[in-house]
Amino acid sequence: MAFGTVIEIGERRARSKALPLSELLPRARLVEVSGRHACARTTTAVSCVIEAQARGDLVAWVQPKDGALFPPDLEAAGVDLDSFIAIHVPRHAGPFALVRATEWLVRSGAFGLTVIDLTDALPSGSSSNWQGRLQGLLRQYDGRIVLLTSNAYEDPSSGPLVGLRVEPRRGSLRDDQFEIHTAVLKDKVGLRAEPASSHSIAPAGLRGAS
Repeated sequence: MAFGTVIEIGERRARSKALPLSELLPRARLVEVSGRHACARTTTAVSCVIEAQARGDLVAWVQPKDGALFPPDLEAAGVDLDSFIAIHVPRHAGPFALVRATEWLVRSGAFGLTVIDLTDALPSGSSSNWQGRLQGLLRQYDGRIVLLTSNAYEDPSSGPLVGLRVEPRRGSLRDDQFEIHTAVLKDKVGLRAEPASSHSIAPAGLRGAS
């Protein structure tokens, strides 16, 4: 296959047919979806959930108690709630407890995709420790993990073991629809395409979100 212009975004990558991020997620690598746009982060992660379920995978989402997930919105977006599990971790337990819960889920081998919401804070200490454990489990069980963080565009990634980091941004809301533009900030997996922009219908729980 011939590729066009080689571009620089962290590493050299070649451009081919644009695909949505949900179809570009690498196996056995940590993927970080970051940025200050909460609605864009959540919408992007939900699109990855839907794609994983279309492949027949079970999906888990780990978040602090009273997190942002709203089941009616998920169902309206196309998520099959019967093959989706949400884990709520007490907030006082901190971000390390979110990572531990994710480790247990991945170790079970039952979930093709696990999303972990670390937007409140990252675990303290060396990121190589907790990311190294997750990376090792991914290689063992051939799964996918998406880390949600609130790191801004100019901030570094959540750790050196992140294979792919993207920042989705939401366009203006028109007729209850918005466009998501995805910028690649770090690429250690060798993507063959820029993530395509996508149009999403904004469920009631997301309208007006930043």
